This record gives sequence, C-alpha cells and structure tokens, in this order.
Amino acid sequence: MKRFVPFLLIIAAALMLNSCATLLNTTTQEIEIKSVPAGAKISIDNKKFGTTPQIVNIERKKDHTIKFELDGYQPYETQVTTKLSFWFWGNIVNGFIPGMTIDFLTGSMNSLVPDAVEAQLIPAEEKPAANKKRPF
Repeated sequence: MKRFVPFLLIIAAALMLNSCATLLNTTTQEIEIKSVPAGAKISIDNKKFGTTPQIVNIERKKDHTIKFELDGYQPYETQVTTKLSFWFWGNIVNGFIPGMTIDFLTGSMNSLVPDAVEAQLIPAEEKPAANKKRPF
C-alpha cells in the first residue's frame, strides 16, 4: 500500500492541475469602468450594464465593445481585447493537451486588456434649430 501513495499523489496533482488557467484564471474577468463625468450609461456588446463608475465581470473568451452614453455628450466607444494569459502556460506541468484544450474551450486561456477603462466624454455640439432665422 505504501508503494501506491506516491503514485496516487501524482495522479491527484495531475487532476488538480489539469486546465491550469481555468482553475487559476477563471472564465471571467473584472473590468473597472469609469467616465468623466460620471453617470454615463454603459453597454457592453449591446447589453446594458448600468452607469459609471462600476466594476463589471465579463467573459474572457472574446473581445468586447464598450459604449458610453450620457445626455449632452458625444457617445464614446472602445474595445477590450483578449491576450494569451500567463496562466495558460501552467499546462506544461500536466502534459499540455488536456489542460490547453479545456482552457481554449472555456476561454480561460485569455486575459482582457485593458483591465480598466476610463472614458473622457466630450460635450455634444448644439445643433441650430431649423426654424430660426439668421440675421444678415
């Protein structure tokens, strides 16, 4: 029985370290979102997320488009993109294939960049009314 303990420990470690990024990095990431001035409506991939400032938790699997809208200001749009995570390389410990496959399928092999977004909103220009007469 004592000869099997090291073998069981190795198997247990391999199972626990399988898909390293999925366990250590998770499939979502918190992104801090702010605007100047505060109170702008946030939409991420055309889904409403409330107003600024706040921290949102979004999936790592794909790039995201973040849009800010505030009355009296021009809309502002930016991208949060994926980048290969440092934790993905932890799969070297468990023989690459199982962990890398799971990390790829879940999206946990990625990190989102940047991890904080701050929009500097620009006041909208007032449009002249169509029925106003201009002096000569």
